Amino acid sequence: MNQRGTEGDGGVSYRRALRRPEFAALYVARVLSDWGDQLARVSIAALVLHQSRSALFAATAFAVSFLPQVFGQALLGPLSDWLPRRMVMIYCDVLRFAGLVLLVAVVGRGAPVWVLLGLLFLVELAGAPFFASSRALLAEIFTDRPLFLRANSLLQMSFQVNQVAGVAIGGIVVAAFGTQQALWIDALTFGVSALLIVAFVASRPAAHARTGVGLRGWMAEVSKGVAFLRKDVATRSLMIVAWVTLLAFIAPEAVALPYAQVHGASTAAGGVLLAASPFGAVISVLVVSRWSPSVQVGRILPMALLLPLPLLGLVFNPAWVVAVVLFVLAGVFQGFMVPLMSTFTLLSPDQMRGRLSALAGSGFALIAAGCWLAVGALADLTSPSLAVTVSAALTLLALVPVWRTWPRRELAEASARAYS
Repeated sequence: MNQRGTEGDGGVSYRRALRRPEFAALYVARVLSDWGDQLARVSIAALVLHQSRSALFAATAFAVSFLPQVFGQALLGPLSDWLPRRMVMIYCDVLRFAGLVLLVAVVGRGAPVWVLLGLLFLVELAGAPFFASSRALLAEIFTDRPLFLRANSLLQMSFQVNQVAGVAIGGIVVAAFGTQQALWIDALTFGVSALLIVAFVASRPAAHARTGVGLRGWMAEVSKGVAFLRKDVATRSLMIVAWVTLLAFIAPEAVALPYAQVHGASTAAGGVLLAASPFGAVISVLVVSRWSPSVQVGRILPMALLLPLPLLGLVFNPAWVVAVVLFVLAGVFQGFMVPLMSTFTLLSPDQMRGRLSALAGSGFALIAAGCWLAVGALADLTSPSLAVTVSAALTLLALVPVWRTWPRRELAEASARAYS
């Protein structure tokens, strides 16, 4: 089989995916939501820092903004299956718009720090089901599976760019317009996102009617998702690979600024180090997306195993320029996340697709937060280079049992059915 295409997908391209008005609107809405989330975090962190004069409180603002991803996705994930997914996304945007307008009002009255952090938490919580719903909706928009894979790769590539650009843009907006105006701009991103979804995304029925009643019924629905992941070896294995490799994903970004500082480099060099891994990931997505679905799925585990290897080179504590090259090389092997996420979505039953995506996402966010803290603490206790080396070694060790139990036959059969 031609590795650069699959039967009938020779014309698949990003442009072809964006020609679908529904996906074009969904893509812009997702990008705006990414920027809006980053801008909210930067704005509130800057405001908290100004009021408290405490770097710890400012860092707490970022931590508070990530907590809803952990608990909100897991607990609110069933909404993506019980309600029409388009409706969930619109409600999320409207609630975030209203929350930010309220934030502007309390900022103008000089609200205390705890009120700001509480409102930020609620704004982020309101958006928790947005991305789970959008991922599930994407599979409904594209019944042409190679085109679905290409659309998903575009979203993943944009996410990688927004990881760095979003914070930078947020900082520029806050510096240029001030906190209150930045919050108004932030609210506008969610308002435009909602309008795009209303105007261009078709209404579809809910995937699954709610069967439980009250809190016990709600938790029973969440438990059904957990039970499915425990039982289905293919989807569970994909989720575990994503979780296990997080340490190697995060380590380069977590130590980028202190690595530059230790080597006597400028803040600009730290920015280059920070962007190196996402830059490599963008290159990887462009390459991986040209392979056929079967080849992409077959290379998920090999690429995951290769990901930590360049980072082991930091054991020699090289100059920051060399570290940039190693970070880029590690990023180049991150492209396996595109077929991993796409295949996970397609292997999930439609009536559970929203909550399964949310459960995987909540575990991803929880582990990511722990990895950031662990790598940062280790870098303080030892050195940035050693922290990255240890992270890479631990990732390789964790992947050994995954490699030994990897369900190659089951995954190949399931993905062949999913992409047919």
